[in-house]
Amino acid sequence: MQLIVTRILRQARARRNTSDIPGFVASFGDRSSVGITQAQTAQLAGVSRRWYNALESGRPKNYSDNFLQAVRRILDLSTEEWDIVYRITRGRVPNSAPVSPLSGLLPDAIRDLVEQSPTWALYVNDHRWDVLAYNAKTREYFPWIRHGLNVMEWALTWPEARAQLIDWQDEWALPMIAQLRLHAEQWPQDARLQAVIGTVMADPIAGKLWNAPNLPAITHPASHQPRRLYLPRQGGKEFAIRLLPFTPMELPSCRLMAITPVK
Repeated sequence: MQLIVTRILRQARARRNTSDIPGFVASFGDRSSVGITQAQTAQLAGVSRRWYNALESGRPKNYSDNFLQAVRRILDLSTEEWDIVYRITRGRVPNSAPVSPLSGLLPDAIRDLVEQSPTWALYVNDHRWDVLAYNAKTREYFPWIRHGLNVMEWALTWPEARAQLIDWQDEWALPMIAQLRLHAEQWPQDARLQAVIGTVMADPIAGKLWNAPNLPAITHPASHQPRRLYLPRQGGKEFAIRLLPFTPMELPSCRLMAITPVK
């Protein structure tokens, strides 16, 4: 049965278009092609090549869910492929992504506004940063969102996010940790929020920034401070964006985020 895992992962690597991976050129040089190596997969997943090779070779190990999920995203495994790889590797059915209890409360009008907007990237997240709705433009910018995105967990702990987000620590991580710490004080009894914080704190890189002395004193993204990133199918070209937060009056704990390019 382990040979099935080997076949699935090798086929997924062989068909993966590197231009679909944001930040790939910046990490590995100007090479846009079909097919990703074991070493590149391992680096994007934040592990050694030996550890990834053990997975692809079908050797039983104590692979973490975070690592397996990273492989799933990087290789863009189908639902069926992911289910097979996870069940064989972990011996159980994969858990579904957590769903915010506020998702069902999102008014249809707001959901339609977000999902049908054709121009700017729009998404709505709750106070735990679980995404409640997003549009196609957001998925174009951040292809990982379809894997059940929590904004904080994605930006602060996913290795491939650090490849996409330019000047990750200063432009992205420190402002976001400052926001996360504020919400930790506002909702100290929220179990889901504490779980998100636990995931961030457990990350060996992000966890060290939790008590950084230079955390900014902000409570939301500052529109006058653009952030830079790489986009899929754009090679090593840098893009600057503005993050514009709005508060839906019907859901004051949530944020409607608009992402606009800097001209």
